[in-house]
Amino acid sequence: MTRRAFTLIELLVVIAIIAILAAILFPVFAQAKAAAKKISSVSNLKQIGTSIQIYGGDYDDTFPITYSPLAGTPTRYNHDRLVPTPKWFVNPTPDQENNMNSFWSNNTQPYIKNYEMLHDSNANEVGNITQVSFGSIEAPASVKTKVSYTYNALLNGYSGTAVESVSQLPLLWNGRGRSSLRGWAYASPYMFCGISSQPCRYVPPTATCNFSANGEGSRPSMNSYNNGYDLHSGGIIFTYADSSAKWKKIGVKTTGATNPLQDPFSQYDGTTQPTRRWLEPLGCHAYMFRPDFDFSQQPGIEGT
Repeated sequence: MTRRAFTLIELLVVIAIIAILAAILFPVFAQAKAAAKKISSVSNLKQIGTSIQIYGGDYDDTFPITYSPLAGTPTRYNHDRLVPTPKWFVNPTPDQENNMNSFWSNNTQPYIKNYEMLHDSNANEVGNITQVSFGSIEAPASVKTKVSYTYNALLNGYSGTAVESVSQLPLLWNGRGRSSLRGWAYASPYMFCGISSQPCRYVPPTATCNFSANGEGSRPSMNSYNNGYDLHSGGIIFTYADSSAKWKKIGVKTTGATNPLQDPFSQYDGTTQPTRRWLEPLGCHAYMFRPDFDFSQQPGIEGT
């Protein structure tokens, strides 16, 4: 009895069928993997939000501080700065020690109890980062902590009972886009606080806002370290002031103005990197991060 081998045409047909099946199934697998990472990130941010709620319960219903005074002339707070996370910087000055102790990523750890939760599984690790106020040195190789999320600095020491819309006000978010900084954390939007003898607290916008004063101005950073903001299928994840966490679609890869009620950035020019950001009508503060905002549809302005 002889066995007939596959002909060349039959083999090509089988290969073609396998290729078609692979082309159909691989995107499905990729989507399933992306969905799993998104669910994991939402879960982590929900737990972090709950931990910060517990923190507030221990501190008279006040949100974590994240800025501390700096010495020197003029005196000011450490706004718009990276801070070592965890506190790996060796032989710090009293100012540097205060900066590390007071920063949101460190002072909430007794409640979060896990630095690894600050990393988004879909983000890219970014190393070789330095900050001049900490000696312009990068985190040593022994530091494995990566921080993807940023804190809404307009909530610096703000009363939880004074928040207008707790279910819509962002508390934490993917403020560095697809980047996760090894050994450093950040607060974004950053709030300008230039007089360390006065409390660093959010001040509602006015026509005479002064960015050298305390709490009268804020901006969301647009620095993604060249990784862009397309983190989770065209969106990013927010934890809100009530500890809920949600994925929101943003305007990456589009042209034209975005929705100021769900995207901190107003323009992307067809890329994943924002080119402009939303500000409230007076141009003092980041649009959707104001603690006293009721989230009714109002016009905003596009800031550079």
